[in-house]
Amino acid sequence: LAGTGADGWPFYKAKGVYEYIYHDADCDGPGTNIGGLWIFDSSMPNTTATRDLDGDGRCNFHASINSTVGQRLPTSAKWRMYCGKEAGWVFVDLTLKEPFAGSTVISSATRG
Repeated sequence: LAGTGADGWPFYKAKGVYEYIYHDADCDGPGTNIGGLWIFDSSMPNTTATRDLDGDGRCNFHASINSTVGQRLPTSAKWRMYCGKEAGWVFVDLTLKEPFAGSTVISSATRG
């Protein structure tokens, strides 16, 4: 756990790299998204904002999974991930584990 945002959702940072997991109620900011997304991104979320937490005005991130209101970060789920120009957006099974308090890591990933 790296912190908590203004909306009360926790966010996480990977060890040794600038990669974050956070919940964004509306990733592009104008209030068009319903329910929000859990997001993998290289931008640290703005802890005073309640939407568009990376401040880019777009839904630009490495991976995401839809979330319903109040849904916690899933520990095992199929995420939509960008895998470069050739592969594009693909669905990937990710399993998250907490090896000790305060850190979350990806333990496995398979393309689906």
